[in-house]
Amino acid sequence: MSQREQLIRGLYRTMFESGDVTLADRVVTPGFVDHAAPPVPVPAGPDQLRAVVSYLHSVLADIRYEIDDVLHDGDRVAYRAAMSATQIGELFGFPSSGRSFRMQQIHIVRFDGDLIAEHWACRDDLGALRQLGHIA
Repeated sequence: MSQREQLIRGLYRTMFESGDVTLADRVVTPGFVDHAAPPVPVPAGPDQLRAVVSYLHSVLADIRYEIDDVLHDGDRVAYRAAMSATQIGELFGFPSSGRSFRMQQIHIVRFDGDLIAEHWACRDDLGALRQLGHIA
């Protein structure tokens, strides 16, 4: 497993699953941009990553990620993941349902040296909203 893959797997385990945002300064560049971030009014950089993780933990509980298929090409790493969680707060404008969901995702990150500089994602938000009972 490459050092970059280890960093990504550790990032999800340590930050996204637990909500511990203390690692942000050590995993992303000062100008880090999350092109797929929820609407949080925070400038680029480690604070943006902290805000995303904090937001997710304010609306979701029991967050778990399974990371599959990690692909490397130059300064980019792409990976397929499945996220599961329980909705406990307003998500995409819908009130808490208390229900759980499982969402497929594809992520791409660009590294600058050993740090993540950019992130893009394609998530099945529509499928999650269906599982939560918000749409038919």
